[in-house]
Amino acid sequence: MIKVLRVDDRLLHGQVAQSWTSFYHIDKIFIINDEVENDEFSKVTLNLAKPKNVELLFYELAACRDALLDALENDDRVMVIVENFSDAWQLHEILPTIHSINVGGYRNKSDKEAIVLNRFVILRKEDIEICQRLMNKGVKLEIRQIPAEKEQLIDLSEVRHGTG
Repeated sequence: MIKVLRVDDRLLHGQVAQSWTSFYHIDKIFIINDEVENDEFSKVTLNLAKPKNVELLFYELAACRDALLDALENDDRVMVIVENFSDAWQLHEILPTIHSINVGGYRNKSDKEAIVLNRFVILRKEDIEICQRLMNKGVKLEIRQIPAEKEQLIDLSEVRHGTG
């Protein structure tokens, strides 16, 4: 079963690996990212961050459908991590039963028109549009670095005024 879908521009790092896997008793982490799937150095580096008792699997976005559908059906507790909102949207198209997305870190500092939600989450106009589409489908978008933090729901009502 898929316990959490996370958007994090760093993908997997110590904080995520330890806190989220412990909180949800995660058995497997799926990193869905086309670049990482084809980069052995990145795979080795990301494997260093995972807890010993957790399996880390890598998939390209176009090739993850069967693995995700299997994860829904079996007893393994799975965490899915993507790097951006575009990938999260595509995963939601594959798995419309996803009703919540955790946003960890998403820092688009190079975009001068980006909207700062907090120090960890900075959204570009196209991210805001994707977030709105997800929320229109009933998906809750919550910002939390670790499970112990109070969740901050993404509220686009004020943001939309600034993006015209």
